[in-house]
Amino acid sequence: MTQARVARPREGRFSPARCARSIYETLDAHEGDVQAAQGELLAILGRLARQPGLLETGLPRRSAHGTEGSWLYWDGEINILSARFPAGVEVPVHDHGTWEIVGAYEGELEYKAFKRLDDGSREGYAELAVTEDRVLGAGEFSMVPPPPYDIHGFRPRNGDMSLIGVIHGTYGEERCYFDPDRKSYVRQSQWAWGSSQGR
Repeated sequence: MTQARVARPREGRFSPARCARSIYETLDAHEGDVQAAQGELLAILGRLARQPGLLETGLPRRSAHGTEGSWLYWDGEINILSARFPAGVEVPVHDHGTWEIVGAYEGELEYKAFKRLDDGSREGYAELAVTEDRVLGAGEFSMVPPPPYDIHGFRPRNGDMSLIGVIHGTYGEERCYFDPDRKSYVRQSQWAWGSSQGR
């Protein structure tokens, strides 16, 4: 009697699901301290970004700032996504309500991260300082720390750009959108900016 062969994934393939398992293992090794695990987590995402064809996989998701996106992996706690951004778009400085890892999959990403210098007691006022200002090439990632340090903005550089991100849990339904030059911010739905751009 011939036994049926069980298909197994290729050893060399680092799938989004394997990536998620590696993220969990790394966080467990650091007792959930995402900032202590940062270097290892960025390396894990760099490995995922070397896999071809990620933009053609996953389940469609609505992107708050991109033109389209997909869920590459989702379990409600660790969620891996992709999103496309056309040349010329500039995603305003905003927060998330959770930590995130973000980086370029195709193209280049002009990336800035910020921290607040004020105490948050004045509604609509925020004094920000830049903590990171660099260009992320394909396969390069940055950590958006947990609140209240979860503030960043970005734009594609030299053409269209696609990114990969990891979010912990879900984005806050309401976000703060900052104007660093005017030292101000507004609270609005995470979907409001995309809607204002006709998306």
